[in-house]
Amino acid sequence: MKRIIMALLVLTATLPAAAQHMQIETNSGENEVIELKNLKQITFNGTIVNIEQTDGTSSSASMGSISRIYFGDFTDIEPTIARAESIIAYISGNTIAVNCKAGTTVTVYNMLGRQLLAERIGTEGGEINIAGLPQGIYILKADEKTAKFIKR
Repeated sequence: MKRIIMALLVLTATLPAAAQHMQIETNSGENEVIELKNLKQITFNGTIVNIEQTDGTSSSASMGSISRIYFGDFTDIEPTIARAESIIAYISGNTIAVNCKAGTTVTVYNMLGRQLLAERIGTEGGEINIAGLPQGIYILKADEKTAKFIKR
């Protein structure tokens, strides 16, 4: 337990200056994003993590149910949702049909901004294969448009 607390303290002390959010990803694929400016305290009660926010809301999770904790600036993700329909036609299993012109390069990034996939679309309304990506939340970019998608 002391190792976990120390790791969280070191992690929060070394956050990038731009970090504005903390995202907790559970083993079941659920995500909780918390604005750091609204974070009141994180406490540990045995194997339970309790998170209290300044607005009075709180949440808790078992340490064993948390797969990852990310810190970063996720503020520019939400505007992409409104445009998602015009870029992604559908997602089926490990395939995403993309609404774009032939010859367009479609790029997929993880939530840390790391490029994971870049594929040139051969035909208008082509498809990309995301079988090599693990479960998670991703950003797809094509034709200067972006969309968020979740692979489960």
